[in-house]
Amino acid sequence: MKRFVALAVASVTLSGALVTLPAVRAGSAVTCRISTTLRRYAVSNDVLCLEQRLTELRHVIVNGPDRSFGLSTHNAVVAFQRSNRLATDGIVGPLTARALGILGAAAPCAGISLAAQRAASKQQVVVVRAAAGATALVDLIVGGRAVLCGVPARIGRAGLRPLAQRIAGDGTTPSGVFDLASMTAPDGTSFSFFGNGTNPGVVAGTWRQVRVDDCWDATPGDAVYNTLVRRARAACRQPDEHLASYGAVYSGAALIGANMGATRSGDAPGEVGRAGAIFLHRHSYDSAGNARATSGCVSLNATNLAIVLRALKPGQAAFVIG
Repeated sequence: MKRFVALAVASVTLSGALVTLPAVRAGSAVTCRISTTLRRYAVSNDVLCLEQRLTELRHVIVNGPDRSFGLSTHNAVVAFQRSNRLATDGIVGPLTARALGILGAAAPCAGISLAAQRAASKQQVVVVRAAAGATALVDLIVGGRAVLCGVPARIGRAGLRPLAQRIAGDGTTPSGVFDLASMTAPDGTSFSFFGNGTNPGVVAGTWRQVRVDDCWDATPGDAVYNTLVRRARAACRQPDEHLASYGAVYSGAALIGANMGATRSGDAPGEVGRAGAIFLHRHSYDSAGNARATSGCVSLNATNLAIVLRALKPGQAAFVIG
């Protein structure tokens, strides 16, 4: 028999948002709201709100709601996400909270003011904030307004490293402020976005549908280092990237302008390759459905990626990674 825990009504203020915790009885409606992203090991009244709602929807929390985001709560979140066709990452961000019916007012994004100042000349800013290990949080700021706030992302398996200190292949994502880049393809067309999937709605004329012989040169010492070249798959060998071979991971991607252009390092013999093939792309998942670390890019789930790609415009957009 399911066990329900009766709780007294309480109000607490978290991140500037008022969260009301109702008394919970069998069959009662849950009216609390959360305004922060929740994940494993968190302990808070927001977690209690989440657990109450999961219990209301008949997702079992083994020891009942207890304010602690443990394994049982994680498994209940994943089960809910799976049944609602959401990314099964066990993280309760805005999309999952909205589906649960407990999404409150958006909390201010940490670091927005600094990021906006550093990229003040841009209308769209993608802020990548390192969390722990290969995890990060991404904010999308458009015209000074937060469109996305603290959505989960993945970065290099070795975290972040300033571009000037980075060496290609070291497993880090370059940190710094980088424009949304533009690349000229071998056929003479320019693009800032590319993909193996359907164009998600980026600015007309800036999307490149991947061709079978599209190869991104990522071999330091090559004159064409960190550019798109035309090469058959058999001739596009690692560390170069045969874009079509990346399938859904490169269903859609944006060019992060790290070490790009005429002054890039690595396009001459003996020169250090600081960064090559640094993109914003879709997550890669392991067999358990967990998002993997990247080799140096930034990745998001498909839904958040499409939102970001549609918002960015060449000449107006920047990435602030740090």
